[in-house]
Amino acid sequence: MFLFKTSGATLPSVVKNQKHAFSGQPRDWHIGEIVLVSKNRADCGKSERQIQYVMVLDSIRPIQPSESERYWPGTEGRWRYLVQCHGTQRISHPFNLQEAIGTPAKEYRSVMTFKRLGPDHEAQLRAFLKHREPELLA
Repeated sequence: MFLFKTSGATLPSVVKNQKHAFSGQPRDWHIGEIVLVSKNRADCGKSERQIQYVMVLDSIRPIQPSESERYWPGTEGRWRYLVQCHGTQRISHPFNLQEAIGTPAKEYRSVMTFKRLGPDHEAQLRAFLKHREPELLA
């Protein structure tokens, strides 16, 4: 399970197009893995929660010339890899990571673009989502 962070400006395109871009080549990622899409804390409104969507990893490939500009204007040349996802679902009850895993969520605060969740944290998140939104990971 991954945590993808995105700015408030790029979140709508990430969700609509089910794509996210990265400068470094993603390694040890597997098709079918679950991705939690998190809006940067600084871009959240006063009562807005960071994790608002979940999607499933579909493919990873080098980004094509002008492709990032099509999805995220003003970003040409910034990213080198495009991650395609599918099955994007809006979470009925968005949450902050701390609500799901407690104090260890501090480990993920400095994440700039993505991070794999540790096995214990993934298990806690799955239990949290199963209780809170049982249809989400079914």
